[in-house]
Amino acid sequence: MPSISSCAVCGVEASLKCGGCKNVVYCGKDHQKIHWRKGHKAMCKCVELKTDEIMGRFLSATRDIKQGEVILREKPLAIGPKLNCRPMCLGCHRFLSLKPKERNYYKCSQCNWPLCGASCEKLPIHQAECALMASRKFRAQIDASRDDENKKEAAYCAIVPLRCCLLKTQDPEGFQKLMDLQSHLDKRIETPLYRVLKANLVTFIKTILNLDIEEGTILEIAAILDTNAFEIRHQHRNIKVRGLYPMAAMIAHSCVPNTAHTFNEDFEFVLIATVDIAKGSPIYTTYGQTLQGTLQRRQHLRQNKYFECFCERCGDPTELSTFAGSFNCTRCNNGKMIPENPFEDTAPWKCSACECEIPAKQVINGNKVIMKEVSELDQNSPKEFEAFLIKYKDVLHCTNTHMLQVKYALSQLYGNIPGFQLHELTEAALIRKIDICRELLEVGNLLEPGLSFFRGYLLMDLQAVLAIQAKRDFEKNAADREETLRKLTEAMDLLQEGVRILSPDPALKDFINGKVQELTQMMQF
Repeated sequence: MPSISSCAVCGVEASLKCGGCKNVVYCGKDHQKIHWRKGHKAMCKCVELKTDEIMGRFLSATRDIKQGEVILREKPLAIGPKLNCRPMCLGCHRFLSLKPKERNYYKCSQCNWPLCGASCEKLPIHQAECALMASRKFRAQIDASRDDENKKEAAYCAIVPLRCCLLKTQDPEGFQKLMDLQSHLDKRIETPLYRVLKANLVTFIKTILNLDIEEGTILEIAAILDTNAFEIRHQHRNIKVRGLYPMAAMIAHSCVPNTAHTFNEDFEFVLIATVDIAKGSPIYTTYGQTLQGTLQRRQHLRQNKYFECFCERCGDPTELSTFAGSFNCTRCNNGKMIPENPFEDTAPWKCSACECEIPAKQVINGNKVIMKEVSELDQNSPKEFEAFLIKYKDVLHCTNTHMLQVKYALSQLYGNIPGFQLHELTEAALIRKIDICRELLEVGNLLEPGLSFFRGYLLMDLQAVLAIQAKRDFEKNAADREETLRKLTEAMDLLQEGVRILSPDPALKDFINGKVQELTQMMQF
């Protein structure tokens, strides 16, 4: 084998490094192209699979990775409807709706499943399952309902597991990659969902379709999907499905991720570095919600993903100085209550400034009460959300998880609902939205730094409201041209950063273009 300083093709001394993996060199572009065609394309990766006693299998950087760099692209091994969904085309995966003069959906001529039309009937993804169902004389019974077009159909729960089962003969190598993934079936098997799946899914695949596959394997596949599948949303195409990506499933979790991911038009998984990642560092994504406190995040991961998180944020009682899970001490009115041991749900909570201590049960019950109250707020009433903030301002500090979630809701309400559209906002409401966006960005810089989508959406919101404010001030002669231009330039800088963050997601193309056009027009004052 040639050394790292020798051309990978001819062996002469060379210095032209592969721009992807940085692990091989070439004497020139011609030999680089030859090596690429000979197989380096499949090997050229900036990550490798490692194993650790604590983390299990995970991806690690084989070289320094720059912020914004695409780390991984992967096509789905299996894709299709979620467990319980409204009628969907099994060809293109778009949700179905009746046209004015239609009484029912177009049905596949062979298996009777609803489809968009004849063209989707011929798509490769539907061929194997359709042929199997037709050969067993099975015909789906899903019809349109004008009374409830959003009615969900449980029958769709069988589609992705069936597609996975068919890989056993269609793609044995892919099937093995699937079965190598973690399932946690031993923990899921006694849940109500899996008792239903055992009765319905297994019966459908083994008895009705007479597929030669073990019951245990079918349930294992269902559990693998629940553990590893990603939700894919393409709102601009009216699509919401789940997809399985074996390599992406190896990405470790952290509540402070160093990557973000999206899906292109072909459902390809695209992983992007949100910050610089040093060689040898784990690649992290997150399965939690940024604005949740440690108690809620760890409980979610324990119940849905069956693992305990020991990341830096979970191990820090202050949650990286945000105190997201903490609340004000009612004894000294100065300190914040923090857990003595964040990794132990039953550990007592103590004040950071005095000797006050309370049991964990009191914190957990208090959180449940407040979470219920937040869930019952009118989703179209900024007034109710603002009233919540006032009600709890002495109990919950400004960056407490409940306060943050209510503020994030307000950042979306102001400027986006009837009566509170951006052009309808009062001066006070404009200032309020600006303050909320800036506050949330400060938190985002700590919890999801860099090119995170959380920051991207906030930047888009902030630039829009800054531009509106600048234009209004100029029209009222409250600001001269120079001051207005300064504010619009700040908005443009924020817009550019927001575009850089969000542009990899094809579903946001129209949203981004609209924001760019709006600000471009405002710059022409």
